[in-house]
Amino acid sequence: MKLLAFIKTVLKSTLKNLLNQLLIFSVFPLLLGLVIGYFSEDQFVPSAEMPVMKIMIKDEDNSAESNNLIGFLEGQEMKRLVEIREEDAQYIVAIPEGYGQGFLNNRDIPIEIEITDEGFESLGNMLAEIIDKYNEEIYLNYMIQKRIEEKALPEEREGLSQRIYSKIAEVYSHGLIENNIITAKKSLTSYEHFSITFFGYMLFLIMMSLINGEYITREKGVYSRIMAAPITDVQYFNYNLISSYIFVVFFILLYVLTYRIFGLSFTGSLVLLIVIVLIQSLLGTVLATLLSLILRKKASNAILNALITIQIVGGVAYVPLKKIGDGVLARIVEKYSPDALIASTYRSYLIYDGFNSIKIQLMIMAVISLVLYAISLIWVKVRRGEAW
Repeated sequence: MKLLAFIKTVLKSTLKNLLNQLLIFSVFPLLLGLVIGYFSEDQFVPSAEMPVMKIMIKDEDNSAESNNLIGFLEGQEMKRLVEIREEDAQYIVAIPEGYGQGFLNNRDIPIEIEITDEGFESLGNMLAEIIDKYNEEIYLNYMIQKRIEEKALPEEREGLSQRIYSKIAEVYSHGLIENNIITAKKSLTSYEHFSITFFGYMLFLIMMSLINGEYITREKGVYSRIMAAPITDVQYFNYNLISSYIFVVFFILLYVLTYRIFGLSFTGSLVLLIVIVLIQSLLGTVLATLLSLILRKKASNAILNALITIQIVGGVAYVPLKKIGDGVLARIVEKYSPDALIASTYRSYLIYDGFNSIKIQLMIMAVISLVLYAISLIWVKVRRGEAW
């Protein structure tokens, strides 16, 4: 009953200030994302005219078959997809010893593809798929050639072999390589990118609102009056956390579903989207609660303002930074932005739309949330009567 009373109080407060909160937490971030996304649309059109993967080849077999594979990777059509490097490679293709004999002996000798820190898992998987397809066709060629030698007349063998080689060549035609480039270079639209950028901005604003709300509660002596009632510190902490969590979930769902309704972003699986929202809302709520417990008002606001500034500048400048040098600065922003974990989760959700692509990020957010909750709870118990 006490929990319901807390939730009811939060709902009343939210409804009372709903218009202002909608403008701050929903309308303003949405408008920023839509306007900047509209004017940045041309910058997010992917180019299929330049190599998209820098690969290094390590041939430990040195057989005719491994040389043929290297020749295929260095071929004219593959040049539109890969760039062979001796150093600074994004992907390392290791051809193991016994690769050539594997075709003759009907043994599977897998080629290893190492994805370096500069590479991307999606492109690495695509490269592996192309090599697997090549190996399948080469193996099929060996089997057919063997049958020809066993069954066909000597005068028929040359004509049959030529037809087989022409069929294999068709598998790696211009159209297929072009389709692989388009699939591999699937990236976010301008609206999707800035919906994630301003999502982080909105989340930090909500956290700041929660933290300042806690400080106001203490300054006005509300906490002292609550503690006079039959309620413990831990109960108050948990009830307050739950009611704040509902508040965060409401505004975040409003934000992402608005984009989804208009078909501009967050258009993948609705179930996955809700799961992401629930988990990252918990992370934001618990982090805001912990900051309000251990820091003074000026310190927490200064930290959040700094995070907002870094996050917005990084998100807006991301595209120009990709064009500087080899895109190193853009990758640094992507990895170390204050909202990097949440942003990477939504980015993977939008590109791959599968649970496997986001399960690691979800687990990390859930674990961090539990750790922060445990620290907050310990702080409340240790500072009994002084936490608020």
